[in-house]
Amino acid sequence: MEKNYLYLVLTRTGTVFSKLIGLVTGKRYTHVSIASDELLTRMYSFCRDKKDMPLPAGFNKEDLFTEVFGACRTIPGEVYRIPVTDEQLERYNDVIRHFILNRKSYSYDVGALLPMALHIPYKFRNRFVCSVWVGFVLGKSGVSHNINKQPSLIEPDDFRSIADAELIYRGDLKKYRDYINEIRGGSGLSGNDTVPLYNDETA
Repeated sequence: MEKNYLYLVLTRTGTVFSKLIGLVTGKRYTHVSIASDELLTRMYSFCRDKKDMPLPAGFNKEDLFTEVFGACRTIPGEVYRIPVTDEQLERYNDVIRHFILNRKSYSYDVGALLPMALHIPYKFRNRFVCSVWVGFVLGKSGVSHNINKQPSLIEPDDFRSIADAELIYRGDLKKYRDYINEIRGGSGLSGNDTVPLYNDETA
């Protein structure tokens, strides 16, 4: 039986906003996205709408080679996969469809950065930062995690500690897709097989 996975993608870019978040959190990664396919062609998060301006921002489909990521020469990051059931994957797809159809009802929560920095829980409604949104999506999809924090205080780096998350890639995400295609094509592996970890700490 073929296994289903959701993919968590942790990154940091060289934008001013990314550097600011890094200063606030003191953590290695400043952004998290979620995808339902191994090549990350269906990857989503809450982020800026255009590469040249931090605002406006909101729910967006992301691509490693366009917009903000496309403007980066390298993208230091990690990719984790989480096994999910058919029902959980269906619920995830329903959540993503909801945000696609209701995109204009949601926006990026710039005001969340201060309470997050001060570790003060806050109420969020129709406004998200990337990490809070990914945690929200996992919850709505019925995927449990062991992040022991108030939902409004979840940071990108916290997703590295999810018990069922398997690290499959660490390094420059510009090379990720070629790496996956190479090991799949060269070895006959299918999407539900174990992926040998690519680990390049220099990225």
